[in-house]
Amino acid sequence: MMKPLNTLVAIGLTLLAFQRAGGEEPRFRSPIAVRVSPDGSRLFVVDRTAERLVVIDAASQKPTAEIALQGQPLAAALAADGSRLFVAERTGHCVAEVDLSAGRVARRMNVGPWPSALAFSAKRQALFVCCRGDHSVVKVDLASGNVAGRIGVTRDPFAIAISPDESKLLVANYMPSGAGTNPKLAAEVAVLDAEKLTLGGTIALPPGSTAVSGAAISPDGRWGYVVHAVGRFALPITQLDRGWVHTYALTIIDLGAAARLATVLLDDVTGGAADPWDVAVSPDGETLVVSHAGIHAVSIVRLAQLHRLLAGDLPPALAQLKDGTADNIWVRIARDPSKRELLTNDLTALHLAEVIHRAPSGGLGPRGLTLAGDGRQAYVCNYFSGSIGVIDLVEHRLKATIAVGEQPAPSPARRGEIYFHDATRCFQHWHSCFSCHLDDGRIDGLTWDFMRDGIGNGKDVISLIGMMETPPHNRRATRPNPYECMRTGVLGSHFIVPQPGDVDDLVAYAASLRPEKNPLADRNAEAVGRGKQIFEGKAACAVCHEGPWLTDCKQHDVGTRVPQDPDGRYDTPSLVECYRTAPYLHDGRAATLREVFTKFNPDDRHGRTSQLTPAELDDLIAYLNSL
Repeated sequence: MMKPLNTLVAIGLTLLAFQRAGGEEPRFRSPIAVRVSPDGSRLFVVDRTAERLVVIDAASQKPTAEIALQGQPLAAALAADGSRLFVAERTGHCVAEVDLSAGRVARRMNVGPWPSALAFSAKRQALFVCCRGDHSVVKVDLASGNVAGRIGVTRDPFAIAISPDESKLLVANYMPSGAGTNPKLAAEVAVLDAEKLTLGGTIALPPGSTAVSGAAISPDGRWGYVVHAVGRFALPITQLDRGWVHTYALTIIDLGAAARLATVLLDDVTGGAADPWDVAVSPDGETLVVSHAGIHAVSIVRLAQLHRLLAGDLPPALAQLKDGTADNIWVRIARDPSKRELLTNDLTALHLAEVIHRAPSGGLGPRGLTLAGDGRQAYVCNYFSGSIGVIDLVEHRLKATIAVGEQPAPSPARRGEIYFHDATRCFQHWHSCFSCHLDDGRIDGLTWDFMRDGIGNGKDVISLIGMMETPPHNRRATRPNPYECMRTGVLGSHFIVPQPGDVDDLVAYAASLRPEKNPLADRNAEAVGRGKQIFEGKAACAVCHEGPWLTDCKQHDVGTRVPQDPDGRYDTPSLVECYRTAPYLHDGRAATLREVFTKFNPDDRHGRTSQLTPAELDDLIAYLNSL
């Protein structure tokens, strides 16, 4: 049933009045990263929304101190001697160095746009930083506090790990880069030489891999590990069970060869292990732990045993088990190592071999995690509950939860955010809203074949930023308002019927989302100015892309129809934040903004761009990237 218009208006006016009155959301507790002191006596917890570093006494399980941070802190790295903690402050474009004995920020080092992950090098007294704003990894000399090197990577470096001998870096690129029509589209992992800061190799993950959000390296430095989603985007969304749409994986990288050894699924046949966030390996290499933000749990993997299985070393009991009348997957791998590729689609392999166990995290939305020095205990950040879960890795159970601070009652927007990230609100827990709308309601870089407009005509994921101001919604403009978009999105993608109050909360969350200016926009201001003139004049882009959200909210045929669609009319997308929403056009066929004009606009139906000079096209793209 469609939401009454007066209710939608009331929601919108209430939010607008709240904003105009200068109101703010309560300062919720949202722990996102945790580190443990070398002696195990203290935990250091980075709280993203409260912008605090919380120090917790491990014995009493009580907070003992708070240190103010700023600029949306996201990640932490601890110096080897435990004297200093480094915190990535994303919107401040810097890393805060915290003197833990003095209990204060000693200095801030400018590193580049949107630092999001850190790795500490004791030998070099250096810090390696993933900067998502310009898709780079930088080396910071800690003696001077200055950037000593920078290397570009594929897209959105989100996680980083350094080998025990500090010779290699493993970098997880969060999203794929390429055309959405490419059936092999996938995110990539980079192996870097830490001494020279050069590329040692780039490894493509299985098709559909995205949200690569955790990275770790084995104690012997031989293997790298990343966790990620595997979107089955080539299939129409006709069902959810058995991983038809999403599965979630651990990929093992041979660091010496810069090659993928295997990708194993963390799900099981009857349920997804949605939204893995972080991964850590025990000091003895026996155990690997993964946090699953979508299902409020951690996976505990018998890592050493998994490696033995991948090498063909099977226990006799496992070798005798059958898959129906056929040999099981591990027997086939022992006979032919190339069969490891089959693990990418096998929901039973880890469970059959009894090398994976699950434990509750003790709260909602577990994200960052770390292990105690003896490898027998894990600490995991329950982002929405404002707590740290303490997990016994031997008994595979939750031992305790530690409150990071007082947690205010959730507002409608916070309730909506919790629902948005909760895969247990989906049939068999196969995905959350976040699984496709990564990065606070944005995109996943893939193209999906939704059932609302037939089969065989995939559409890209549209960012939810500005959705309150830009109805109707989706590429075919079939949803008249945000409420219907949210309600039918849950119904059609999660295969459950949402409660009206839950939909109200989801709309409130969408209304709370704000666009972010490209942190690189000011680097080429003159080109941006020239591009704006071309956008509004010679190229005639502003005829359709008008107003503050750069859309007329109408449908147009720009010559990109696919045969499975009844016509070529697609909703005019907002261009706000288009610098971060590749690939482009309704089906993601254009990998870059340049391709939109040079490859997919031959008849000038999508702006008059064929007569632009190369310099003018550069300026137009500079302007678009500034929005």
